[in-house]
Amino acid sequence: GKEERRPKNVRGETPMLKTQEKMSQKTDLNDWAAVQCQTSVNWSVQSRFWNHFSGGLNHQIEHHLFPSICHTNYVHIADVVEDTCEEFGVPYQHERSLGTAYRGMTRHLKAMGREVKMD
Repeated sequence: GKEERRPKNVRGETPMLKTQEKMSQKTDLNDWAAVQCQTSVNWSVQSRFWNHFSGGLNHQIEHHLFPSICHTNYVHIADVVEDTCEEFGVPYQHERSLGTAYRGMTRHLKAMGREVKMD
């Protein structure tokens, strides 16, 4: 069925489904805003340097939810977004630094790129 066609990593997990399992039943798993939060990861949000230098891309969640807002405002709405995610049981994913986020992404891509041997 549908479950069999979903991409899986080496451990047989479907990352999006794993994230969705953390969500409460208050939220439709395919809700547009919930999907933006599930598939985005903030990094170095406490850093004024990274917020300015990256043009706000360190606030990936807010950037995906509100792409037309000037990046200098992401720091002002981040707490509201995080609280709303918590209220509706949607994971608000963030990493302490760009390096940590980058390493996590490369590990994920490497795992997703491994060939799964079929019996």
